[in-house]
Amino acid sequence: MTLKDELNAENGSFLLELRTSLNWNHGSFINLLTELDKECKRSKEKLNLSRDTASGIWYISDFIKNWTEHQNFPKEFAEEYYKKAYELINDLAYTYFMAESPYESDSEIENKITELKTFYNNI
Repeated sequence: MTLKDELNAENGSFLLELRTSLNWNHGSFINLLTELDKECKRSKEKLNLSRDTASGIWYISDFIKNWTEHQNFPKEFAEEYYKKAYELINDLAYTYFMAESPYESDSEIENKITELKTFYNNI
């Protein structure tokens, strides 16, 4: 699924499942992060950002955490997992808007995505 599909909450997207089924789909979330990371890399040197993409990234950087921190949202994973997930969304949003990584190495976000993927597999 493309980043555009994810941000538009198309059928099969992480956002649609999160919002309508109250289900955090780990595989779809990793896809969202991976696609967002690719977009950050593609747009790094661009002076003008796509308004559609920018508004979607701005929206998810707040929505995902607020929606899933509600007391009635079913928590399937350990709190540490969600903490890492929220951090990654914020880091990727920062990277997209500021055209630089919050880390010394650009590959650190990729490492953190892999770490979250592995963290889930060890639950």
